[in-house]
Amino acid sequence: MALRTMALLALALHGTAALGGEVLLDIPTRPGATVRVLEMTGEHAASHVVLYLAGGTGQRGLLGVWPGSLPTDPDTLYGAQRQMAQQVGAMVAVDTASDHEVLTMDDRQGSAHRQDIAAVVAFMRARHPQARIVLMGSSNGAFSAAHVANRLPTVDQVVLVNASADAWAEAPHLKRPVLGVHHKRDACLPFRDSYPKARFYPLIVADSPAFPPVSIATPRDCSRESAHGLHGQLSQVYRAIGAWLLTGAAPATIP
Repeated sequence: MALRTMALLALALHGTAALGGEVLLDIPTRPGATVRVLEMTGEHAASHVVLYLAGGTGQRGLLGVWPGSLPTDPDTLYGAQRQMAQQVGAMVAVDTASDHEVLTMDDRQGSAHRQDIAAVVAFMRARHPQARIVLMGSSNGAFSAAHVANRLPTVDQVVLVNASADAWAEAPHLKRPVLGVHHKRDACLPFRDSYPKARFYPLIVADSPAFPPVSIATPRDCSRESAHGLHGQLSQVYRAIGAWLLTGAAPATIP
């Protein structure tokens, strides 16, 4: 079944977007595969639909949850994403495919992952025809966002959060607006490795004395409670990203 046909079939099954709520959608992507997403919408028609690609193994844990059951605190990941939905119109948490639940870095460069994201983009484009489509990823998800966007001209903007040097190596070919966000004390994917390329783009640098400065001897920490997870600053960072999407302006730093 053609990609466009699958996307329209999913749209027919799930109806049109409702404003000011949450809905779980299973989107057909490839023969025998679906991708579950949690769509969060604000009170007004979306000017942007932000598709968020997670780091690590790519999983969002959307099986077994229901709309409204996830954390609402804006300093949690889902809470910050709800905040962004109110700000720009729609935020979409994208899970891994039903037939490929764990993503390696090789998977993120593969055709199946690219087809999955392309199908979700097509579905959301049909669901929110007036909106700009944004691929946003954090950590390994930032690599996915940059790599897929380079091969998917229907994406309008890209946001790379705490991205690796490899993700930033994709950026010069994107030919569309790119925003970077990186914590200066990230002990997972150090800022010093990404900065040489990231500095050529709008870049928000987060910092916080809650974490130690990063040196060669600093233990690696990729947890949600770390600088890499923007712990304690998620709400500020997401609000700044939303402002950039709406206005094109971003603060240089978030202290």
